[in-house]
Amino acid sequence: MLAAAAAEPDRLVVGVDASAAAMAEASRRAGRRPERGGLPNALFVVAAAEALPPELDGLADLVTVHFPWGSLLRGLLGADPAVLEGLARMLRPGATLSMLVSSTPRDTSAGTGPIDRRSLATLAGPYGRHGLAVTRARPATPADVAASRSTWGRRLGAGARRPAWLLEATRVAAGGPGPVSAEPGQAGPGRLQPGGGVVKAGPGVGCGQALGDGGQGVHAGNEALQLGPVQRDRDGRPG
Repeated sequence: MLAAAAAEPDRLVVGVDASAAAMAEASRRAGRRPERGGLPNALFVVAAAEALPPELDGLADLVTVHFPWGSLLRGLLGADPAVLEGLARMLRPGATLSMLVSSTPRDTSAGTGPIDRRSLATLAGPYGRHGLAVTRARPATPADVAASRSTWGRRLGAGARRPAWLLEATRVAAGGPGPVSAEPGQAGPGRLQPGGGVVKAGPGVGCGQALGDGGQGVHAGNEALQLGPVQRDRDGRPG
């Protein structure tokens, strides 16, 4: 997310992860003085997708989720109502949810099965019930992974050695027309609200301790952002 914040200094970029430790180094770097590479437009929030603070409601015109694991991956691929509701709440009407996901038969610890077009096609209905109209579902390319700047995606060899998928959805306004999926290969919408926030969800879901904004690099005092210890699987991943 630091690259995104550096590329667009006039845009608020929010990193969300259930583990404070996962964002500690990025928060420290963002908290430097601007002349030393600090990023005052970077904000870090420790929260699970199912329990996001209300301060994020309607904030974002783009939410990206890159190569999640554990309960977040299960929530996205299984259309868990709590996960979808949390993500939908962050998006303003017309905003985009963009996800890069990967799951293979070897990933038994994640609790998910392999991904294919048929399994992704089944998500349109439950996503739509939460105001998320699926507009794109296709195999991710190496270029998609490179554009995400995901170090985890690069380590996995996603889009090259390992299959990965790009899934996008648009937030439908309450009371508006029902969601209609785009035709295969049709581009989804871009960033529709200039000046809006970009919220990036981290790779795990669990709990953790809150971090403050990158401009100060300190712990937050807002009780709404302070959660319990992160839960990890037997491989040490959050989830």
